[in-house]
Amino acid sequence: MGKTYFLSKMSRFISDGDLPLCVVARSKGIHPSRLFHGHNYSEIAVITEGRAYHLCEDKVIPVEAGDILIVHPGAIHAYDAAADMGIVNLLFDSSRLSLPLLDGYALPLFKKIFPDTGDCRGFAEPVTHLDEDGLHELLQMLEKIRDELNNIHPGRQLRSLAVFLEILVFLARKSGTDGGGQQMKFLIGDAVRYMNNHYAEPVKVEQLAKKAKMSLRSFTRHFPEMVGCSPIEYLMKLRLHHASDLLINTDLTLSEIAEQCGFYDSNYFCKKFRQAFNASPRRFRMNFQSGKNVLSLREEVFDSFAGEKILENKNSGQRV
Repeated sequence: MGKTYFLSKMSRFISDGDLPLCVVARSKGIHPSRLFHGHNYSEIAVITEGRAYHLCEDKVIPVEAGDILIVHPGAIHAYDAAADMGIVNLLFDSSRLSLPLLDGYALPLFKKIFPDTGDCRGFAEPVTHLDEDGLHELLQMLEKIRDELNNIHPGRQLRSLAVFLEILVFLARKSGTDGGGQQMKFLIGDAVRYMNNHYAEPVKVEQLAKKAKMSLRSFTRHFPEMVGCSPIEYLMKLRLHHASDLLINTDLTLSEIAEQCGFYDSNYFCKKFRQAFNASPRRFRMNFQSGKNVLSLREEVFDSFAGEKILENKNSGQRV
């Protein structure tokens, strides 16, 4: 049973002859969870408030207010546990925009906004993060674009395009010159990326620290600051998230699901799943098949998961 998704088209947001540029805002509590979709346009997503999980390219990444995401045509993505998330999306079709990029490619982020090839469809991880002041400044610029596109004065498209370029440079400079805190976030991101790709394998915290090019002490101190939970808690959350997905979307046995999600003991898997969902994996699957709303339960579980002490053994050298 595969995931279903829909294709969002730019024509839904603009009329013929309009500039292929649009700002779409969704306040807290509006964005649906696990609504998988693709685009025929590019999208810069700005998380304005709250927390959620970004599901893209078979990865599950925690996002929070201030995070900036980029998704291009061809990528299928969604958000999970999004009840507290506010978001503003800047939609654009670079193939129909005449942009004087000039020396823009000297800024690393430009290569992600305007990739040279079709290889770069989307990024599960945020490409940069803004502090409260930076987020406020960006939202003001996005409001300018929306106001210009909605008025009837001559030159509105030219002004909108100018503000769009201003936003691109603003984000690119923030990404390239955000100091030690931003650098730390991307170092931690290397460890998160490794867990996303290897959650079904044995993982040691020492491995993760090495992936982040940090000492074990520094890594274990900074990881919760950046992600909101310990590395072991995040790994357990990741494994249970994939397990719940397989329970919903496949007919695999519990032993097969446990093995595919990094649990080498199906009894231990069932124990941890029950602790998280207050239901056995078998009951969870039966509830879904009978039409019960287990997706909202998933939201509640993964929205609070980071603060729970999931593993009894916190020995960083222990295989989990």
